[in-house]
Amino acid sequence: MASIPQDRRLPDFGPKLTRDEYERRIVALHEGAPPLPSDEEERRARRGELELLIDYRLGQDFPQARRDALWRLQSGLDKRRFWHLLTGLVAHPGDPSAGLAKAQVRAFGEVLDSLELGELLELTPEELERLR
Repeated sequence: MASIPQDRRLPDFGPKLTRDEYERRIVALHEGAPPLPSDEEERRARRGELELLIDYRLGQDFPQARRDALWRLQSGLDKRRFWHLLTGLVAHPGDPSAGLAKAQVRAFGEVLDSLELGELLELTPEELERLR
């Protein structure tokens, strides 16, 4: 991964949710949810969480086509979550979630540039490099 030039800035994707707005909307998303949600309810909640994260970290005007692409990638990761955790446990016994983190960075890197990826996942350039 090439280093990011100092003058490079995140594109303006419109206003971002504040931390309070983000947290309130996450709580509202899950309020009244049944203790054992159906697969469809779980899928809608996961999509809502991703949408809110994008609004909070990148901006509310982030392009819909790219949101949809991230959702497709996230859905694929969710289907293989157990596999990524298992391989992470074998490869990184002290940090079994590392396999899942690597998979997410690599997948989302297909849609986001390094600056956007770091912003969305709250990772430094060094952490991104380590996870790629």
